Amino acid sequence: MNILLLYSLIGGLFSLIGGVILLWKPNFTRAYMTPLLGFGAGAFLAGAFVDILPEALEAANEPREVMIAVLVGFLGFFILERFLMRSFHMHGVQSGHSEHIESLPYLLVLGDSFHNFLDGIVIGLAASISPTLGLPTAFAVAAHEIPQEMGDFSVMIRQGWNKFVVLGINVAQSLITIPGVFIGFYMRNTVGSYIPTLLGVAAGIFVYIAATDILPELHHKSSHKHFFRVVIPTILGVIIVSYFSMLER
Repeated sequence: MNILLLYSLIGGLFSLIGGVILLWKPNFTRAYMTPLLGFGAGAFLAGAFVDILPEALEAANEPREVMIAVLVGFLGFFILERFLMRSFHMHGVQSGHSEHIESLPYLLVLGDSFHNFLDGIVIGLAASISPTLGLPTAFAVAAHEIPQEMGDFSVMIRQGWNKFVVLGINVAQSLITIPGVFIGFYMRNTVGSYIPTLLGVAAGIFVYIAATDILPELHHKSSHKHFFRVVIPTILGVIIVSYFSMLER
């Protein structure tokens, strides 16, 4: 029991290191907000295409089912965002672009919480095979989550969220790893067969957030002359997350 809790905390809270650094360096964060946003977009895209989706396809009996799950995740978050935009409009936000951007942090929280829960299940499944396998899996999860969490923090700060609120929300969603670990460990025979589909949904969510929210926000907020200031951090986000994903395998 204590070992599972330790693995949960490693896999969840350790991933917040990069985001915490951003919070306590506000001048740096304000000065480099656009590159950080690009980094976040790259991190989410790499997380979907280099980390989550290959893992889902590798574990699946039928690849088509995974791709359908990706589509479900993408369309599901599209529907959710339209609902959130409608809610913001009813509460007095009049600009369509503002409604779209206001909903982004909430989508990030939901998408990343779901992903953290799945990470917990993966750690729990590994620990059920062998207790010694659970520890390196937990560290691998934390390592590839660090750059992605930095992207989350940068988007929320960009939207004007208080740094203590940002920290509290990210700590809470990281703790969602805990129930995932216990479910993966104690219900391995039941949950294991659904992992490819759930990972496909998570990949679709990440693609949606990056392609329809973060990248359009970059185009809208950054000047046309800021080519390298936007493109290089985005590519860097892809490279770093891909690197950590390769180490995990």
